[in-house]
Amino acid sequence: MRFLTRLSFLILFLSHVMLISGCGKSSQEVANTETAPAKNEQQVESGEALLKKVEQAIEIAQQHYLESDKHSPWEIYHGILAFRQDYQIRQNNKTVNALDWISSGAYYDNEPWFQKTEFGGRAHRYTKENAFEGHKNQSLAILAMANVPLDHQFQTPDGPITVADIVRDAQKEIQENEEVTWSLWALVHYLGPDATWLDKKGEEWRMDDLVYMQNETLSNDSACGGTHALFALSYARNTYKNAGHRLRGYWLEADQKIKRYIEEAKAMQNLDGSFSYDYFFQKSESENFQERLETTGHTLEFLMMALPDDRLNEEWVRKAISLMANDIIENKDEPVDYSALYHAIDGLVIYRNRMSPDHTAQLGNKSFLKKSSSKTDVKVLKPVVPATPEASTPPPAP
Repeated sequence: MRFLTRLSFLILFLSHVMLISGCGKSSQEVANTETAPAKNEQQVESGEALLKKVEQAIEIAQQHYLESDKHSPWEIYHGILAFRQDYQIRQNNKTVNALDWISSGAYYDNEPWFQKTEFGGRAHRYTKENAFEGHKNQSLAILAMANVPLDHQFQTPDGPITVADIVRDAQKEIQENEEVTWSLWALVHYLGPDATWLDKKGEEWRMDDLVYMQNETLSNDSACGGTHALFALSYARNTYKNAGHRLRGYWLEADQKIKRYIEEAKAMQNLDGSFSYDYFFQKSESENFQERLETTGHTLEFLMMALPDDRLNEEWVRKAISLMANDIIENKDEPVDYSALYHAIDGLVIYRNRMSPDHTAQLGNKSFLKKSSSKTDVKVLKPVVPATPEASTPPPAP
């Protein structure tokens, strides 16, 4: 009884303190403050209006035509990431399909886009910043996202190679203690989550090994705050689930890591809908369009690959979509970093595709190479049938 009396007194005392400490406001003023929208808070449109705005932002980005003789493979690859096989560029004042053009034997800086190798072929490796690849197997991962089939050919100075040749080279050249993000993304797409193979030293690899390596990567030490690593891990997890597997072992650890960073992104979101300028390290915001495009765009791209269908309509997700689309529309005449723009657009494209029945989202492969007895053979597949991470149908728009 004495305990209840003291507890009641304490509750009354705290209530009195809270009333007094309401920044000098009356109880009515405090209530009004709690219900009034924050100064920088974005008003989110209805589902149909939001999709229209997203489509407008995508169309604006499509009008930023890169030029074959001016822009680098690194920049054009990012366009393919965003717009897949439909991406268009300018060549000799004409609009051409980017994938067709790079497949025809394109050169940049007097170097071919693609090369034959001892184990098959590859996209030209890194030479300098923002020229060819920025990361090992980055080009192959983008081809996977564009759903380019294994029998697709690229011309090289020494004859044609196929995507299957590039996959084989990636298998042979895999190494421990290296950045594995784009290798995981590409190989799980083309080989499936159960794949095993031998590297050039004759050592056996499993897809689980790449998942383990990616799980061990510290996000804030990775490119773009770890968003690429989390995107690849989400793509791999989705592919694993699409294969009918129950999450376990390294795959379960991957799923837990993905879910952790979903909640961290949400916790660090700003009132205007943007995500932290410092990614997952600490909460911060920027009023600079280019900085928001870079950070919010990358974080949004990861979330669109990672979130299940039933979370796409959550208010915080819709606020981020609205903010990013608004930024692109309102700054359509501003110069942009094409890498940042196309990663942001990729996030918007995935959202649009998941929410609209007229499009199909690429959210993890479910049709891939079956394990072969030799562990090294790569067979040609038909184009991949995309699938969603959690369900096969998009959620209804509010």
